[in-house]
Amino acid sequence: MEIMTGSLYFVSDEFFAKIQDPYLKINYENTKRPHYFAFRDSITGLYWLVPCSSKIEKFERLVQNKREQHKPTDTIKFVRVFDCKTVLLFQDMFPVTAKYIDGQYIKGGQPVRIADPKLIQELEKNARKIINLLHRGVRFTPTQPDIIKIEKVMLEELQGMEEKL
Repeated sequence: MEIMTGSLYFVSDEFFAKIQDPYLKINYENTKRPHYFAFRDSITGLYWLVPCSSKIEKFERLVQNKREQHKPTDTIKFVRVFDCKTVLLFQDMFPVTAKYIDGQYIKGGQPVRIADPKLIQELEKNARKIINLLHRGVRFTPTQPDIIKIEKVMLEELQGMEEKL
């Protein structure tokens, strides 16, 4: 499966079973959720997945509180996807290999994606900024996944797959 930047995807249960991070947003039992905005890290070859949420009011309040305290708000972004307002939670993003991407989000026979290339570019730039901060040990929430550990496991797996080729 070709993984296209800007499209939304699901993650396999196998990934969550392997990583066992208590702060990852694991798959719901009865529905294909959550879904993730995906983009490829050209340096490592991993895909970074940003959880999407439909809890608009909750995150609008959070962003408003941050603004009132003069804190940055780039860990939470609001975008329109399929004409619906969606929240991208950059503070909860994590890396995976393509092996764990369990299919594209399809709605009404159409792939669900962010269509505006300029917006995708802005979101990727924002994500790289957040990744750099995470690599420097910045914590945005007490419940954020351990991306350093996850990245290490995924890079080792990716290296192992390349050695088999």
